[in-house]
Parts: sequence; C-alpha cells; structure tokens
Amino acid sequence: MPKGQSHSYNDEEKAFLKNNCVLPRKELADLFNQKFGAQVNISAISSFCKRHGWLTGRDGKLKKGNQPWNTGTKGVCKPNSGSFQKGVKPTNQKPLGHERICSKDGFVLIKVAENNPYTDAETRYRYKHHVVWEQHNGAIPVKHVIRFFDGDPLNSAIENLCCVTKFVNMRMNQNRVNDLPIELRPTAKVIAELEVMLFEKVRANQ
Repeated sequence: MPKGQSHSYNDEEKAFLKNNCVLPRKELADLFNQKFGAQVNISAISSFCKRHGWLTGRDGKLKKGNQPWNTGTKGVCKPNSGSFQKGVKPTNQKPLGHERICSKDGFVLIKVAENNPYTDAETRYRYKHHVVWEQHNGAIPVKHVIRFFDGDPLNSAIENLCCVTKFVNMRMNQNRVNDLPIELRPTAKVIAELEVMLFEKVRANQ
C-alpha cells in the first residue's frame, strides 16, 4: 500500500479480521495480505483491530506478584552486589531442560543446547511443543504451526500435537474446533484441510 494511503476494508475483510483477531498481529497481517492480495502493514492491521475492540487478549503487563527483571539493580549498567562479574556464572543458572511459562502467550518454554541468534549464547529457550514435535518429525515446515488437540498449551505430549498450515489453523479456529469433544477434533482437522484445499483449488481456477 502506498505511503500515506489508508486501506478501505470491505465487509469480508472486516469479518476476517474479527474472526482471527486473537492471532499475533504479524501472522494476522501476513494471512490477510495473502488472502486478499493486499499490502496492509502490521501497524495498520493492529490499529484497525484496536479501534474495533478486536484484541488478542494479551496486554503485555506483568501479572500480580511478578517483579520486573531489574528489581534490586541500581541503574542499568552500574555494577552492585546483585551484579555478576565477567566470567562468573550465577549459582542459580538454569540447567538444560529447564522449563518456564512465557508471560506473553502462555506457552511452555524449554532451555535447549542451541545457539541463541540474538545474544550468541550457547543455549536458548524455545517453545517446548516445537522442540517435542521436531524430535519426532524433524523441522517444522515453513508457514506451518503446531496445534494442541486438547487446546491445552501446557500439554506438549507428542500425541497431543499436530502440524497444520497457517490457513488450516485459521480455518480450525473459525470452525471452533476446540469447542468440540476431543475425540472429534482429529476429524474436524481433516475437514478443515479439505475446506482449505477446495478454496485454493477454486481460487486457482478463477
């Protein structure tokens, strides 16, 4: 979209954004642009959803009882009794396999022996359901996501995970698959895959 020109949303586009407002804004913008052949940036999508009250449910605030990371540190760069000297590892350094819940999205993170591309550290935290899936099936394909059959982001057992495209994931959300009895969800996944396949075939023939 040219700079300074706003996008005029039609009813179908508005319904799409409303039905998928819980998605992370980058993913929502990517899917929106791919579906409608648009070039709307993330900021515009986010602002439009915010104006209409279509929020993700993630406010980014610390929960009651949590403390900010720099509690007890005087200044950003000034060393004090709570700071570690270079080369000295803290006694409470978490071991490989340590798990914690991400405050942003509620998924379980696990510490793994992989290079951190942001800090160049030898270890990093990754989503546990991604790690478990890759241990059994290899790398997650591009434009795919891992879903939880029972809808519980804390249950990363391999039998509870499935890998689907972002469009199938979106369709499953639209079909409210997580509201179905758990024994019907694998069938609902197949139905969503067929619906997306049919939609793409029809669009290709237009």
